[in-house]
Amino acid sequence: MKRKIYDFLQLREIFHLEFLRWLGRKIKVEYYALKGGVNLRFFFKSIRYSEDMDLDAQKIKVEELKEAVITILNTPSFQEHLIPFGIVKVIPPDIKKAKQTETTQRFKVHLLTSSGEDLFTKIEFSRRGFKGRVVVQPVSSAVLRAYTLSPLIVPHYDVQSAINQKIEAVITRSVIQPRDIFDLHVLIPQCNPADTEGIQINSAKLKMASERILGVGFEQFRDTVLSYLSQEEQSMYNSKDLWDEIKLRVTSFIEQLQK
Repeated sequence: MKRKIYDFLQLREIFHLEFLRWLGRKIKVEYYALKGGVNLRFFFKSIRYSEDMDLDAQKIKVEELKEAVITILNTPSFQEHLIPFGIVKVIPPDIKKAKQTETTQRFKVHLLTSSGEDLFTKIEFSRRGFKGRVVVQPVSSAVLRAYTLSPLIVPHYDVQSAINQKIEAVITRSVIQPRDIFDLHVLIPQCNPADTEGIQINSAKLKMASERILGVGFEQFRDTVLSYLSQEEQSMYNSKDLWDEIKLRVTSFIEQLQK
């Protein structure tokens, strides 16, 4: 039987999924929460893949979390499980150089593929406390089915919290990232009107968010987001008119929050 070939975006995603599976065996689910683009992929039907994976952590000591992560990455059976997918070796970070503080724990990982590529990915834990409502749920069956993976339960932020975080990112980043706008475009249709009541951002900040969003050109979106979509989706979203429509939909939603 011919082995299925996965592209570089999918290989990183397979690694993220299996790392989360092993992490759930090592530490309690109340200690961490998945956020960012991977959260959107695994739970909110996002078509955008992520190169890196971001989580929040609390209550667990820096050394305990570091030991859990490094143990997973160095475990032979973890690495062997990835070989059939085309990841022949996982190279853990040099822990002496890795950022390990009371606010951030960063693990830079290299994935060597059967085709000879060296794929970079990063797992980062922020230790500034949880920001929003965390729920423990199964990863989308559609995501798992693409790789014939068994069910997986992961703690993650709910849709309201994810929207909050993305709007805050639009406001606070020194350079606005088109991916945050695209992610809001994905999240907004999944947010019930009642959910918006919990989005506590003042009107001045919301106005700033709208202004910043409208200033992001199509070229920025094309150059930083489009390559993280599948080939089929790239063809669809490679359109200035569609990007303008996405920005208008997101700013319209933000304007409704100001009322």
